[in-house]
Amino acid sequence: MREVDSTPTDTESLARLTSARMAATRNRVGSLRAPWIFRGARPRASSEAEKLERPLEPGVASVQTTGYATFVVATVGACLALLAAALALNVLVDPFAIDGIGLLPTAVEADRSIKLNLIQHLERSPEIVILGSSRARQAEPSFLTRITGETAFNAAVTGGTAADAWVMARYVRDRFPREPHHYIWFVDAGIATKGINPQLAEDPRGKRYLAGKGVDFTLADVGTYIGPQASLASWRVFEKCVLHTCKARLRYLPDGAIARPTLKYLPEHAASLQNSVSHLVDAVRRHPPREPNTNPARYRFFERAIAFMNAHGIRPVIVLNPIHPKVLAELRRHGFAQRRASLAYLHALHRRYDFVVVDGEDISRWGGSPQQFTNATHVNRVNMRRLLRYIVAHSDGALR
Repeated sequence: MREVDSTPTDTESLARLTSARMAATRNRVGSLRAPWIFRGARPRASSEAEKLERPLEPGVASVQTTGYATFVVATVGACLALLAAALALNVLVDPFAIDGIGLLPTAVEADRSIKLNLIQHLERSPEIVILGSSRARQAEPSFLTRITGETAFNAAVTGGTAADAWVMARYVRDRFPREPHHYIWFVDAGIATKGINPQLAEDPRGKRYLAGKGVDFTLADVGTYIGPQASLASWRVFEKCVLHTCKARLRYLPDGAIARPTLKYLPEHAASLQNSVSHLVDAVRRHPPREPNTNPARYRFFERAIAFMNAHGIRPVIVLNPIHPKVLAELRRHGFAQRRASLAYLHALHRRYDFVVVDGEDISRWGGSPQQFTNATHVNRVNMRRLLRYIVAHSDGALR
């Protein structure tokens, strides 16, 4: 029996071979196309999707508008509430004596209102009125009465300017319009300034004599009382006078003098007179005084006050304040231009007004003692009594 030949025929072999080659060709083409498909088509599609999904506006703009506005409104509201609370506290405490509520003592010495109060309650008109700054507060009205026989009142105030003297002179006159008054006006070498103390301007009894000053609490006062300085001053007053017991150390007598036991509390009372003099001498030596400001505007209240006194038949006595001899010597060494300018001004002013000038700068003129100073520019009561005697003796009858 014959075996069947399993060898493929030529036709079958050719078909199989062709099929195998085509499969191999497809495999080779697929392996060549796969990297192009991965590197080209797919990344491009991924990049397109990424661009479409990315936010096109800044990150801040994506925050919800309503939430941001609420935050801003809340912050501004909190700031305004804090300022309003500070203003309310400072107005009630009134540390600078601006609004005049008077619930608590002020953080500053309010001797302007004190002197106006004393004048208001005087039962008898003073025949001699003392004007000036803290350098005149040591003048005792009772001592003047003793050596002149005339009643007196001390209206000098801390940092007193010509505006203070103008107001005090007017107020005494309006308080006692039918009585005669004489004036001793202590001034520094600069003679006068045009400054107006805020407390004086806000006091109802003083503001009416000062042109251009409003009657009410102003926007400028609001600005002052929402500042940190006013708040700190209010806290000091609150701590001393509410949390603890406070009282004014300086005590004034009905005639405007400071009670003797409280003189030690004066701010000009130096712990060491020698140190005070040395410091001022060194200051003059390092920074010699320049030519003074002679702008006529700075003498406005000074001349107005003298004209007012002259209009009522009064010759005021202008006293140049004493200076410690060591300080005066240093000033003279540098020419003391301020004194020269002031004397020239007073000499020219004599052509229009009537007044007496008593030069008390050099204590050797009136027998003053270099040891009887509270600091380099303020004499104590011992020296002031000697000066008052000299003033009365050289007032050319203006005090009688």
